[in-house]
Amino acid sequence: MLGARDRMLPAMSWDRLSFAERDAERDRLLAQWVASEVVPANAFWSGRLKGRTVRGLGDLADLAPLEEAEAAAVGGPGNPGLLLLPSEDAFKRHAPRGEIVRAALELRRGGAQARRAVLFRRYKPVHVHEAGVSALLAIAYTRTDLDRLHLAGARLVEVLGLGADDRLVNAVPASASIRFWGLYHAALAARMTALHPRAPGVDAARAVARALAMLPATVLAIEVDEAVELLGALAERGVRCPGLRAVLVVGPPPSAQLREQITLAAAGIGANGVRVQAVWAPESSRVLWGECRQASADPAQATYGLHTYPDLEIVEVRDVERGRLANPGAAGEILLTSLGWRGTAAIRLATGTWTAGLATQAICPNCRRTVPRLAPEAVEAAWQPRVRVGERTVRVDVRAAAAVVTPAVRERLGIESWSLRSVDGTLTLTVATQGGRTAGLGDLARDIGATVGVIPAVRVARAQPQS
Repeated sequence: MLGARDRMLPAMSWDRLSFAERDAERDRLLAQWVASEVVPANAFWSGRLKGRTVRGLGDLADLAPLEEAEAAAVGGPGNPGLLLLPSEDAFKRHAPRGEIVRAALELRRGGAQARRAVLFRRYKPVHVHEAGVSALLAIAYTRTDLDRLHLAGARLVEVLGLGADDRLVNAVPASASIRFWGLYHAALAARMTALHPRAPGVDAARAVARALAMLPATVLAIEVDEAVELLGALAERGVRCPGLRAVLVVGPPPSAQLREQITLAAAGIGANGVRVQAVWAPESSRVLWGECRQASADPAQATYGLHTYPDLEIVEVRDVERGRLANPGAAGEILLTSLGWRGTAAIRLATGTWTAGLATQAICPNCRRTVPRLAPEAVEAAWQPRVRVGERTVRVDVRAAAAVVTPAVRERLGIESWSLRSVDGTLTLTVATQGGRTAGLGDLARDIGATVGVIPAVRVARAQPQS
């Protein structure tokens, strides 16, 4: 049940506003959250936002994104320095009047410990998710944050076209992750009968086969990387689930070819004509996003993108190489702002996840929602590949290399194009140069190594002549 935190949510449709109404509501909530909670309740964000009046998202456009390594180090292990923990005085001076009135009523009824309890009820973390790619991030939720996670779950189910009559078997392993708990809250919010049978280390096919024997599912949630294999293993065991009508693939949205393979694999357990829908968000997100169900006249592999919730979380995309926001609809790295949440506060957090683009000014051609939609293509840890360093395998954040391979450097060395990625476990700088030039590339590799922590091997290709 939502309590006092209702003031952070708009009393209007969340997904059918005009673009102007949607953005105005987002900006109102952002300004209120920053002024009444973030700045008064967190020294790190107060310092980072010093001298800045935030009236809306545009006022953050030149704020440097918070990189993962920096976020993980704020306050020590578990990044406690990102928590919103106001003092009693800060709460009284900055909280909205309605919140102060409610707190005063609690104090009158509460006895000697009530003053401390008032803040604890609002700001004490009670639940934590793990996130981060090359560094471990803790994403903490307060009790009222869990209400918001529940609300996001209800919206996810609505977008997916599911409801209380559905029966869910969730084959995502139980873990301290938004992938698991987001689905848990989605099922609970929809009053859907659900079974979450899979513990870490337990054979997946055995656990899911037992679950389907107990609960004839209409919906099966399965990690995208193992969907085809797990469905095949269930078929080999003779599992039948003819009532299954939706497979939720949890993870970066699959290609059309993989969607078709999943559909065929589901037919192996007697589920013909299932729809495949992606459910996903970066691990540092506070919510899960989903795809609306395909229109009957569209191909079974059709997708219209991942629908976000602009009053719960702000999604932006940055051009990593140029160090600025990407052009509208262009590919880049996902940045997240945890709009209105308590617990761990994040503003323009760099996720390391690549997306093919974000549509902010286009109505979904299928469901007609007006929320921002992410393109159905994403790559997690796109700038943090695994590479071998001696006997160890580590993740290297290559985003900082863009500050080394500047336009001036490219012109001086005759570099037409370049990339930095893991090739067979080795960090490799691949460059195309004019005439196949190699002069200066060794020094460039050493400069990149000083920035990212590993000196890359160099591969040179001759640049193609301009036609």
